Amino acid sequence: MKKYTISYHDGLSLRDVLSIMEIRHVNYLALLDPKGCLMGSISEADIRKAILTNKTMVKDFFNPYPVKAVQGADLKQMQLILKQNYSSHLPIVDSNMKLMEVKRIEHGQVLKKKNPVVLMVGGLGKRLGELTRELPKPMLPLGHKPILQLIIESFVGYGFRDFYFCVNYKSESIREYFGDGESFGVNITYIEESKPLGTAGALGLIDENWNEPFIVMNGDLITTLNFESLLHFHLERGGMATMCIHEYNYQLPFGVVNTRNAKILSLEEKPRQKCYVNAGIYVLDPKVFAYLPHNEYLDMTTLFERMIQEDQAVFSYYINEFWMDIGQVKDYEATREIFSLYNL
Repeated sequence: MKKYTISYHDGLSLRDVLSIMEIRHVNYLALLDPKGCLMGSISEADIRKAILTNKTMVKDFFNPYPVKAVQGADLKQMQLILKQNYSSHLPIVDSNMKLMEVKRIEHGQVLKKKNPVVLMVGGLGKRLGELTRELPKPMLPLGHKPILQLIIESFVGYGFRDFYFCVNYKSESIREYFGDGESFGVNITYIEESKPLGTAGALGLIDENWNEPFIVMNGDLITTLNFESLLHFHLERGGMATMCIHEYNYQLPFGVVNTRNAKILSLEEKPRQKCYVNAGIYVLDPKVFAYLPHNEYLDMTTLFERMIQEDQAVFSYYINEFWMDIGQVKDYEATREIFSLYNL
């Protein structure tokens, strides 16, 4: 059990956790208080989020509400808890929350999802300038892996195995690296765009009879989003489509003057504004193919507008987790520096 535990103290850092995980070859730790009681947990997802949000102390990023079971639970109960919470490690505690053991399930026991994942990886990456002269944007490295591999691994962790890559610009480098996906434990089908078709237009080239909702995601995003929760939300609502949204804050460069009938009511010096933006991740019902033209340009925003005009049920899903679009040089360089700092 000691292999999966770590004792908490105020100075416990991210570097301490990474070192322990590397030495023990684990990707999960149960966090214990001085009495040996379970007070939290640290998973790979928690660490990714900590790194990408510059959190260096465990107190700022550990999960204070860990999945757990009480001693005496039978195997079926434990399996149900793991399935419902999509966890591979299950701490077992007594009635006083003292940790008794940590149950672990093998990766192969993760339930495979039937839902396909479509990744849009054919963009030119013009905003990245020289960085994408030789490589397509999804193949730019973060740490020791290309962005696209990090995306795939995130989905695999939630049981997704069937991927469709919509490719165009420098697609040969993507094909050469990933092949049919077998070495990554997935199945990859390539959808070749002879011309840029937009996020939704590329979907019109897919010739499949899908019966399950599918996820569409831009290939230049880094996120700790729980794809299991996203899919559950979509299925629960029963709508035609779900769009992920993310909070965006910006500061106006001027002072704002609030008036009524020429009278100044108040002044705000360069106030910060908040809005919600399209995060580039969607869940779509197969019925959406009826809205897609064949081999014609169509962006996802226009597709959603058409469905809204026809009074179809479309929903938004707020991303509370880390999310970053690696579409600009400053964002890519900042994220790459973080990955390099922690030798990921």
